[in-house]
Amino acid sequence: MENYSKLIPDVEEDVWLRERTHTKTGGKVPYIFYPRNLDELKKVVTTLKSDNVYFEVLGEMTNIAVSEDDLDFVIVNMMRYENEAEPVWDGNRFLTVSASMKMKQLAIWAFNSNIKGLAWMEGIPGTVGAGIFMNAGFLVGQDMETYLVSAEYLDLDDLQVKSVQNQGLDFRYRYSKFHDMNAIVLQGTFMVYPLKRDWKLPLRKYKLRTQMNAYHVRRAKNQPLELPSAGTVFVPPMPWHVGGMMRELNLVGHQIGGAQISLKSPGFIVNVGGMTGEDYFDLVDFMRNKVYENYNLRIIPEVRLIKRDGDPRRQH
Repeated sequence: MENYSKLIPDVEEDVWLRERTHTKTGGKVPYIFYPRNLDELKKVVTTLKSDNVYFEVLGEMTNIAVSEDDLDFVIVNMMRYENEAEPVWDGNRFLTVSASMKMKQLAIWAFNSNIKGLAWMEGIPGTVGAGIFMNAGFLVGQDMETYLVSAEYLDLDDLQVKSVQNQGLDFRYRYSKFHDMNAIVLQGTFMVYPLKRDWKLPLRKYKLRTQMNAYHVRRAKNQPLELPSAGTVFVPPMPWHVGGMMRELNLVGHQIGGAQISLKSPGFIVNVGGMTGEDYFDLVDFMRNKVYENYNLRIIPEVRLIKRDGDPRRQH
């Protein structure tokens, strides 16, 4: 592989992903590039494509499990992309935010700016860009599908910046059309609602803060936040629930290597010590096979499973 250490100002070399991913899995990648603006992003993408180097586009790495091998790809990380830019609010309904902003951070920013509509983001890890990509959400009606107006993205085929409206993203549970596009999300515009500035404003903000705290408490109560994980593993096979099926099959706590079906929330796989990406992949396969054998259902992972050659669903 070529030496890309000076391709843009922010480049890391020989990075162990187990030190960066929320699952604490992942071998070593040769490079992580952190473009700070569109020019740097285009330069990285153009160079890597010209040199036929496969790359993964990642953010905070909250919903991935990664192989322990030396990895045959590099990472374009969007965490620092225009990360000093403040959200732009028109003072009424529309708020435009960089893809690099963390969803939790955006929820707090909106609260402090007397804006409602994004409180549900308080308990969700990851960036706005990743959230748009996967239609992140908390409960029904509290998700990207409900509040996103449009997204701006870089088309990796022609390197043009384009925009797509909500209806063009074919949202469904933990899916947007970006899964099937050769693109990088740059920013999102959301529909929000200003809090009325009158003598009741402190009461309205108190209610909003109470709502945000309730989201946080509910998440802490129902999810194994004390252990490394990538969140819920599978798309719910409605009307079934994977956690409930694991309980029925007496598989709660089943373990492969350091990967365990969570005791607290068996829809999660948690790292109980020394979990490798391969442990995670094997436990995913085990759970899928058991569900198929007993319920005749094929369940689909929502966690991205990135192996030595990258995610086969995301080939650029």
